[in-house]
Amino acid sequence: MSRDSSQPRPRQLDRRTLLGSGLALASLVGLTACSTGSRDGGGSGGTTGATASSTPTDTFPVTVKHALGSTTVEKAPERVVCVGASNTQDFVAALGVVPVGMTKVAWGGNDKGSTDWFDAKVSELGGQSPQTMDESDGINFTDLAQLSPDLIIAVNSGVTKEEYGRLTKIAPVVAYPTGPWVNSWQDMQRLTAQALGRAQAGEDLVSQTEKLIRERSEDLGGAKGKTFIYGDVTQSLGFYGPSDGRPRFLTELGLSLAPVVKENISEKEFWREWPKERADELRSDLFVAAAEDDAQAETFRTDSVLKTIPAIAAGHGLFLTSKQDVLSGYSSSPLSLPHALDTHVPAIKNALGA
Repeated sequence: MSRDSSQPRPRQLDRRTLLGSGLALASLVGLTACSTGSRDGGGSGGTTGATASSTPTDTFPVTVKHALGSTTVEKAPERVVCVGASNTQDFVAALGVVPVGMTKVAWGGNDKGSTDWFDAKVSELGGQSPQTMDESDGINFTDLAQLSPDLIIAVNSGVTKEEYGRLTKIAPVVAYPTGPWVNSWQDMQRLTAQALGRAQAGEDLVSQTEKLIRERSEDLGGAKGKTFIYGDVTQSLGFYGPSDGRPRFLTELGLSLAPVVKENISEKEFWREWPKERADELRSDLFVAAAEDDAQAETFRTDSVLKTIPAIAAGHGLFLTSKQDVLSGYSSSPLSLPHALDTHVPAIKNALGA
C-alpha cells in the first residue's frame, strides 16, 4: 500500500514498491456504468487499446476464490472501494464501474492523487472522482468505513490476514489471486471481473489488451528479443526479478530478462541487491532504471561504478525520468498499458539504436 518517495515498494516486502501509468483505450463493449467512472490514458493521438464497460452478465450471488479465502457477493455492488496499488481502481473502472473510494496514488500520480488514464475513464463514464485515502501508514479503516462500501477490491495489495479480517467486518473483500504484490495484471483483472459479475467482459479486456501488446511489440524492430535488466540505482545497486511488474511488462513487450537476473533471483523474489564491486557482471543488451530528472540520469550514466555495467558502458542505458511513464508499465492495467506502450517502445528503440 505505502510507497517511498524514491521508487515505491510494498511495505510488507521491502522499501521498493509500486509504479504505474497509462494510455487511451478504445471501447470493446460500450454499455452502462455503476457509481462513478473513467478511462483513457494519457494524451490524444496515442495508442488505443481495449476497455469493456458493461452491466453485470453473471447471475448473483457470485463466489470468488482468492489467496485469503473465498468471498460471496450477494448482488451487483454499487459502492466499490479499492485498496492497494495504483492499478486496483483501473481494473474496476475498465469494467464500467467507478469506485466511490480508492487509495491515493502517491508515486507517479497526478495532482488529484489519481492517474490521468483512470480520470479519463471516469470522465468517459460520466462519473464522479472517487474519494482518495492516504495509505502511507497502512489501510485507513476509518475513512474506508465511512464510505459505506458494499464491496472492497484489494487484488493488488499487501493486505494481511489480520487486516483482511477487519475489512470483512465492513464489507465483502476480494484479495489478491495468489500472494501480495506479485500477481499479473491479467489475473487481477479476471478476479475483479468475477467479483463484479462481469467475467466475460474481463476475459475480453485481457485478450484485447494482450493483442495490443503483441501488435506494439512488432514496433520494436531490431530491439525485440534483446536482453535487459531493470535495475534501481537510486539507493543501492540492484535489480528487479520476474515477479515484479517492471520486468514483467518488458518481458510481455518482447524483451528477454538477462541470464544474470534469472540465475541470481528466485521466481518469488521481486528485488535483489547487487555488490557494486561486481557491477561489471550485470551483462545485458539494455539496462533500465528510473531517475528523478535528466540531471540525475546523466549522473548515473557517468557514475564510476555504473559505467562498468556493460549496457551503460555501451551507451544502452535507459533512464526513465517520468514517474507517470514508469508507473504505467510497472502498475499495468488495460487502462495504463497504452500509455506504457507509447512511451516505452520508442524509448527502448532509441536506447538500443534499433
